[in-house]
Amino acid sequence: SRLTLSCLIAVSLLLQATPDDHAKAPSSKEAMVFAADMAERGNWREASFRWKRLLDNSGPDPKLLNNLGVAAEAKGEMDLANDYYAQALELAGGALEIGENYRRFNRLRELLAQHDEDADDTKFDTPIPSNTNKPKGKAMRVSVPIPIPPRLNVEEFETLLVASLLADQSTMIDVDREIARFLRGEFRQRTQLDVLDVVPPPAIPEQKLEDLIKNHEFWKHLGREHGADLIVSGVVDYDRVETSGFQDVDIVDSSTGQKVRETRFVEQEEFSYTLDILFMDGTTGSLLFRDRLRRAVRYQGLMNDPIHAFYELGESLSDDIVSVVSTRTRIETRSIFKK
Repeated sequence: SRLTLSCLIAVSLLLQATPDDHAKAPSSKEAMVFAADMAERGNWREASFRWKRLLDNSGPDPKLLNNLGVAAEAKGEMDLANDYYAQALELAGGALEIGENYRRFNRLRELLAQHDEDADDTKFDTPIPSNTNKPKGKAMRVSVPIPIPPRLNVEEFETLLVASLLADQSTMIDVDREIARFLRGEFRQRTQLDVLDVVPPPAIPEQKLEDLIKNHEFWKHLGREHGADLIVSGVVDYDRVETSGFQDVDIVDSSTGQKVRETRFVEQEEFSYTLDILFMDGTTGSLLFRDRLRRAVRYQGLMNDPIHAFYELGESLSDDIVSVVSTRTRIETRSIFKK
């Protein structure tokens, strides 16, 4: 029949078709460019998938291993990143881009280990081969957002209570009230914990810091009373000191318009902020984490607003405080191979 004849002709044409008649699979070079573009756009999972498929098809390749190391960092898989970088260096020797990536990676791991009480004294200084076999290919610099895990494991905790903090009486502001308000707001906005809205914050015993830490019964009582899994407290010191004095300053001469340097008396003051912060277990009353943070800021003049200075200093400490209980992102620069 006519229909059968048409089918036979179609099948015949299909069998005779050349490879050019069909859509070609992307070449390895095209796939490398595409993956690098995905990485540059921040789609590290797609980039990693492409590089892993190329690696499976091509066998060990230092460029692909390096790129996969960077992608693993972007996904927070630090052990896997270390394995990829180590393999890449073993194959490529002291390749400039790969070696620099590995140095930056180890520097980051060492920085993180400084905040980990369980970390050993291992130094992340893996020797890099001295030969400089540079892989053939085009490298490009990219910004990598690396997720940094909390310094304290909070998986078991749901509720957080900000208690009072010990503070010297100040004629400038109510330091205890302001720091408790500030901390509640930061934890509420930047963590997944349920921050208890207890106002005014529960008072704590007037004890020395070390004795306060050991007062397990008090912290357990506070946890039971307010249903708090995690309690934040500590000691805060907020001070203002006049730092006026003679300084070399640049001024513009009104007659000549030239910039000249003169020694003049400058009125100024410095606000300093020291915080010993404690994270206590509301169930056991034991200390989970402690840190000491200090910042200072200097302003011109002698009539500066202490509230403004207080919150400016608090903002500068916010990342360090929140990072104890929440994942944060650190932007690092790495090199990936595009070709």
